[in-house]
Amino acid sequence: MILIGRNVSPFVRRVASVMRLLEIDFEQRFLATADSIEDIAKFNPLGRVPSLVLDDSEILIDSSAIIDYLLELKDQNGDLLPKTGSERRSILRTVAIAHGVMEKGVASSYEQTRRSPEKVSDEWLSYLQKQIIWGLEDLERKAEHTSEWLHGDRLTLADVTSICAFDYINMRHPVLFDANSFLALKKLTDQGNKLPAFSETKPAI
Repeated sequence: MILIGRNVSPFVRRVASVMRLLEIDFEQRFLATADSIEDIAKFNPLGRVPSLVLDDSEILIDSSAIIDYLLELKDQNGDLLPKTGSERRSILRTVAIAHGVMEKGVASSYEQTRRSPEKVSDEWLSYLQKQIIWGLEDLERKAEHTSEWLHGDRLTLADVTSICAFDYINMRHPVLFDANSFLALKKLTDQGNKLPAFSETKPAI
């Protein structure tokens, strides 16, 4: 399998982390949307990452669709995401919040770096940053009332997505909150980053 994209994208990183957690062998091509958009478009016509090229040359796009396939392939016991029931729905809710933080974080970064300064909308940027904070506050409340991981004593897809989201916001938006904010979420992220699946995929700041 070949994973397309750089881990500076939280969407790419969460796929790479899941693949490591599931012990799936893969090659990674570190293509960036900023300077390799035409090459990326060969795998995804929208020019977005990640894409995953399977061994039979089938190409999967979108991190959620890719992870769905990976879980079907290698998570038969439902360790990262239960197959059915209330626990599955609860984990997917947390995943959705963390995924939303990623989306708003990327949108905020693009607003500040891809537009000419005179075209940046301060009102829109402020709204995006509020959404990031609201999402992180929700994840923080969850982290404050759990034990080892967000949904109990085992790591799940909720933790994977939350760790990747929190690291991304810290990397791209370091002034958005101070060091004393989101202490439970930081503790969770630090704990995750001790595992090879995260330490080996964490992009340099």
